[in-house]
Amino acid sequence: MLGKLLKYEIPALGRKLVPLYIGWAVTAALLGLAVGPASSKSDFMVVISAMLYSAVAAAVLVMAVVMIIQRYSKSLLGDEAYFYQVLPVTASEHIVSKAVSALIWVLLSGAAMLLTGLLIAIFSGSLKEFFGILPDIFRGIKGAEWLIILEFLILFALSITKSVMAIYAAITIGHQAQKHTTLASIGAYIAVLWFEAIVGRACAGLYPDLIMTFDIYDFHKIFFGALIITLAFMAIYFFICKYLMEKRLNLN
Repeated sequence: MLGKLLKYEIPALGRKLVPLYIGWAVTAALLGLAVGPASSKSDFMVVISAMLYSAVAAAVLVMAVVMIIQRYSKSLLGDEAYFYQVLPVTASEHIVSKAVSALIWVLLSGAAMLLTGLLIAIFSGSLKEFFGILPDIFRGIKGAEWLIILEFLILFALSITKSVMAIYAAITIGHQAQKHTTLASIGAYIAVLWFEAIVGRACAGLYPDLIMTFDIYDFHKIFFGALIITLAFMAIYFFICKYLMEKRLNLN
């Protein structure tokens, strides 16, 4: 059933985000043309194109986050929840499908950012220079450093999921309020960040000299420590959402 949910959730966000990505790509192409080697290049057009690209980029990233939040809130805690409650799907599957879909679209937003950079390079005529630095970068990475990169990518993906779950937990807690659920959700999210800061400071205190004497072995220790903490946070937020949806669901 989780697979069926994902087949619905992923396109549901895509129908709103893909047109934004297309607009982002168009502004990237315009910026590339503006900064290209053409003799008619205008500094005014470069500035306008850069401002337009930056504005659209910021809007796309913000809208991606807003739509991820709205998708969870409206479908599981709002009016649409009456429909979702009659489906033969557990609360756990609903939560996981939303989190996985959110992770996918956050990563796709990052990929879209890289692709817009590639478009700028293509339309500005600097594609050769864009790819020319890649061999030097890869040659500079040693064998053990590839493992560090892999660990970083794993931790990065899990951290995104943890952040999404923290937002979901805050929204679910906020919906326990009869009125002003948005303010209650914001307050709950502040409490979540405060909780994470306390735990993070306590964990950092266990290894006060780790950063000062950093080496690859230390990074592995940091990775496994951060991995455990991140998974623990994810589990806490998941069970908060699960418990409140199953036992104390307050539809608004």
